[in-house]
Amino acid sequence: MYNSTYRSPLTTFTTIFIILFSIYYTPIDTFGTNAPIKMTLMVLSAIILFTRTFKASKALIIGSLYLFFQLLTASFHSDSFRWSTYIYSVLLTLTYICFYNLIFIEKIFTIDHFIKICKWMMMIYFVVCIIQQIALLAGINVMVEINLWKPLDRGIGCNSLANEPSHFARIMLVYYYAYIKCNEYKRDEGPFTLKELFSGEHKWVTIRFVWMMITMGSGTAFVCLILLSLYFVRKHNWYYILPTLIILYGLIQASGIEHLDRATGVMNNAVQLDKEGAREADGSGASRVSPFLNSLNADFTKFETWFGHGIDYSVNNRLFAKQKATLFDDYGLIFYILSMMLNFSCAYSFWSLGTVFMFAGIGGGCGSNIQYAWALMMIMTCIRYFYENRYNPEIYDDYEDEDCEIEEIEENTQTTIE
Repeated sequence: MYNSTYRSPLTTFTTIFIILFSIYYTPIDTFGTNAPIKMTLMVLSAIILFTRTFKASKALIIGSLYLFFQLLTASFHSDSFRWSTYIYSVLLTLTYICFYNLIFIEKIFTIDHFIKICKWMMMIYFVVCIIQQIALLAGINVMVEINLWKPLDRGIGCNSLANEPSHFARIMLVYYYAYIKCNEYKRDEGPFTLKELFSGEHKWVTIRFVWMMITMGSGTAFVCLILLSLYFVRKHNWYYILPTLIILYGLIQASGIEHLDRATGVMNNAVQLDKEGAREADGSGASRVSPFLNSLNADFTKFETWFGHGIDYSVNNRLFAKQKATLFDDYGLIFYILSMMLNFSCAYSFWSLGTVFMFAGIGGGCGSNIQYAWALMMIMTCIRYFYENRYNPEIYDDYEDEDCEIEEIEENTQTTIE
């Protein structure tokens, strides 16, 4: 039976929300708390949560504990406490709870609708990427109208509608992963092969994705591609897929291409838990893995390790830039555990490639006030929702087909469709 919820204003709002929440257009929006579009979206989400979808859910319960403990630990350090930072964290968390409830409780998306969102988000990023690359080839390094807001000095490497190339890479990885996983669930025939993704309806989506990843000028993009390749490793093919990947990895290292060398250098040293080696290979890339490596060597006998040093301790002491940050400097290890509970209860399936993305620093998640990381967590939430409801015919119906059928019946019989 046709579910009118899929055509509700909540569906329209959430569609517009996820599009605008996943892009940064510098002339209007900035990166941080003074981004007018993002702030408007978060305030609207909080209003919708309390007026339309304030219902018990895992996101509401764990998110409330998350915010309470964040306030508690921050209050231990009154000298550094700042209400603006905490309120921004509250808005991000309420926004996520609203999104989760709309997806899991209100069931506002069909899988076809979400696949279209992923497909067209990647198309929008691709079009802007090509426009920026044409400008760069023409010698234009800065043109804020097309979101080239600072010189990158990476050839045709660009940031498209992201804040920087590394963010561009992470956003495209998560959207493409969502695209292939949801199409996989929809067809219910198991994972795709590489050949299938380069043929049929998926061909141009994949080609556009690969073009963006290899030309954006980001070592993070190649880390994303290397880890995404694990999708094709299965029980029945590991004995020839893994050797193939190892050979390709060796060819990458021997290629002499700067971005590839940086990416593989970081990965090699990260696997060996060598923070200094990772930093020498690529300072930017190492900054994404060093917090994890530093956390393994934290002093767990200290009160601050468990309850943090206070708001913005890491930023104020430039721990990230110095490669000395851990995963729990500001609010402590207990808060980090709560953030992992929120991630794994609502967005990530633990035994999944998405979890690898998250711990590798190329996926999304909570635990910080980084807006686009929460946006990527929302996309992962949709993947989980469609996986858990893969046998629900209402959610997997293509409502556009239903619309056509309904219109035809109404035209011929003038009957009411329930």
